[in-house]
Amino acid sequence: MLDNMEAESIDPRAARDRGEFLAFADVEGRLIKAVRLCWRMPGGRWPFASDGPWHLIQREWSDWSAHEEKPVPRLPLARYEIAERDEAVAWLRLIPVDDDRRLVVLAVTQLAKGGQRARVSWKEMAGQFAGLTADTLRMRYSRVMAALTVRVNAAKA
Repeated sequence: MLDNMEAESIDPRAARDRGEFLAFADVEGRLIKAVRLCWRMPGGRWPFASDGPWHLIQREWSDWSAHEEKPVPRLPLARYEIAERDEAVAWLRLIPVDDDRRLVVLAVTQLAKGGQRARVSWKEMAGQFAGLTADTLRMRYSRVMAALTVRVNAAKA
């Protein structure tokens, strides 16, 4: 029979609370946060114009009319945010198949765009993957993320 100390160290919920390993939702949440942090970076979109440099012209704070909604100035990322982003982006290298990595990035990007109740539109995404249905993509995403979670936890150990 195990004493209380050994039983506690085996309990996965207790180990997760101590930060010893990450669950599926933790890994997915960190990837979503990494996408949002990338968006906060200066120039968080493609920097080149297709028809000229006009999209690079940005209004200054004083150019906005009083009736227009002013954009919130971007704050630079803190060092810990950069470290979290880089760690989560590095996890994507643990996915060996390029299409699986692309699937995860597209799904996580959709989740990052939404709020608390964000959902992935698998039907929309099926058009980007030749011959795969929405259900196939949903199941594939779950399997890839489960495998990624195992690899992240193995790398932490």
